[in-house]
Amino acid sequence: MDPVLIKLALGGIAFLVCIGLLFGIGLALAAQKFAVEANPKVEEVLEVLAGAQ
Repeated sequence: MDPVLIKLALGGIAFLVCIGLLFGIGLALAAQKFAVEANPKVEEVLEVLAGAQ
């Protein structure tokens, strides 16, 4: 196989890995910034309503 093609393929793979890491880090930071705490009253209501059917 041609060394140029191998180098091009590895460069493409490295590029996609870097893009994936950047998006993963961005999603992790967004999940922490926009996290919402659970309301305990919602759990209580859901427990009561679960047996209503």
